[in-house]
Amino acid sequence: MSAARIGIILASHAELAASMVRTVELIVEGRTDFFTFAFAEREDPQRASRRLQDLVRKADNGRGVLILVDLFGGTPGSLAMSLVEPARVDVVTGVNLPMAIAAATLDPALDLHGAAEAVVNAGQQSIQQAGAMLKS
Repeated sequence: MSAARIGIILASHAELAASMVRTVELIVEGRTDFFTFAFAEREDPQRASRRLQDLVRKADNGRGVLILVDLFGGTPGSLAMSLVEPARVDVVTGVNLPMAIAAATLDPALDLHGAAEAVVNAGQQSIQQAGAMLKS
C-alpha cells in the first residue's frame, strides 16, 4: 500500500482549474488525484467559502492540503488564504502549468511546507524571457 499523499486543490475563477488539470493529465499521462474549485461569476462568496471548506476536508487524508490558486487577491485566493493552518493547509498563488505538473509529481516524502516550496520553485524556474535568452 502506498503512503498517503498531500491533498492538492486547484482553485480558480471559472474553469481555469479544471482545464489545467486536464492538461496536466495529458502531459503526465494519467489521472491526477487533484480536486478542483471554480469560483463562478456572481457566486455568493459565503457559499463559495463553504464549498472550498468542504473540498479541503475531502482532500485532507492526514498529510495536509496544498491549494494552488490562480490569482493573488482574487476571490478564490482570498477564500483559500482564510483557510491556511500551519502544517494542515497552505496556499500558493499564481499557479501556472509547470507548477501544476510539479504538484502532480511531488516526492511523496515531502511535508506540506516542502511541497509548497517545490511547487513555487517549479513555477519560478519556468518563467523565462525568450529574447533575453537568445541574446546570451
